[in-house]
Amino acid sequence: MTSAFLSKEYFHDPYVIYRDFHASNPIFWNPDIKAWIISSYAEVEKGLSNSNLNAGERISSATAHLSSKEKEEFSKIISTLNNWIVFQDPPSHTRLRKLVNKSFTPRSIEAFRPKIEKIVDSLLTEALAKKEFDFVTELSFRLPAIVICELLGIPEERQSDVRRWSDKHAGFSASAQVSYAAAKEANDASIEAETYLFSLFDELREKPGDNLLSKLLISDSNEERLTDEELAALTIQLFFAGFETTEGLIGNLMLALHNNPDEKKKLLLHPEKVESAVEETLRYDSSILKQSRVASVDLEIAGHKISKGDYCHFMIGAANRDPLKYTNPDSFIIDREDLNHSSFGHGIHFCIGAPLARLETKTLLEALLKRAPQMRVVEQEIVYPQLFAVRKPLSLFVSTN
Repeated sequence: MTSAFLSKEYFHDPYVIYRDFHASNPIFWNPDIKAWIISSYAEVEKGLSNSNLNAGERISSATAHLSSKEKEEFSKIISTLNNWIVFQDPPSHTRLRKLVNKSFTPRSIEAFRPKIEKIVDSLLTEALAKKEFDFVTELSFRLPAIVICELLGIPEERQSDVRRWSDKHAGFSASAQVSYAAAKEANDASIEAETYLFSLFDELREKPGDNLLSKLLISDSNEERLTDEELAALTIQLFFAGFETTEGLIGNLMLALHNNPDEKKKLLLHPEKVESAVEETLRYDSSILKQSRVASVDLEIAGHKISKGDYCHFMIGAANRDPLKYTNPDSFIIDREDLNHSSFGHGIHFCIGAPLARLETKTLLEALLKRAPQMRVVEQEIVYPQLFAVRKPLSLFVSTN
């Protein structure tokens, strides 16, 4: 099955494999990657909320095949990822999440709406001046990149570096089995990013701005502050969560509308369905395909005995297409009645950036419907990253004619 998870077919269309899971074995042990594969919606929802299935130590799953010498060589990337909130369990998870939560509440994100609308307007004006352009480069990457950098306090000229750092970290954390080359690139990127961020932290301490990093650096003395290493790791995680996943959501939405012209017509006639179209995209073609946990005790999942220390891959992309949960799960229906999905996770690790991702995508889609209803995806081969856990088109050329 490792070959399936690393195959060109999986990267291009994982849903063919997921259908086989649902038809034959929605939960099974994969001896090649030494993990349980869970694909049913009910078990994914329960598993991601189960306090006996921990988020900690998950990185060791991706590095199990590396030698001790290689793990030592790549200690910086491993240390960085182990400091990400998504790889933490209580009480450390509770502490980190509490410090960040206040900046990502729906009310806080809603206050950012005028700025997002202004960014969208500017990006669209620039892009629509061309007859044909790469939607990923011009819009689905740039929008979340600009937003997360402004939110954090990262200068605009470092956006290309932020994307490169994030991509390299994704190549490590989102692989079924990370290669030596990918691990080295990720480790080098982590060192480079941390060096830059430490310097930026010093600048913001001297001259704080109206941004998240400044708030975290000058938090009240009675709060437990983050160390620079923790804050650097958190910042890199927010890079990843802030635009890797949102970039994928926006790109996958454009493709879904292109491949389902009747649904696009429906949306043009009923623009009030924008919000449900975004939610259906999250279900239909999530940019995050799986989350993993480690069993802290012996337990059972759907009658299968899971031993303490076992790795469990909860296949979000498969859960979102579960025929026991959804009617016509492989159909893209923007006004689907059941819009619940697992794309932002469940439980204490529910995606902190969900309100921001939704707002960015909704704002861009509304603007596209008004300003470029004729935009269409041109004929091309769609290429996806060769990653186990992340799904997004790497480029997507569109015509404005």
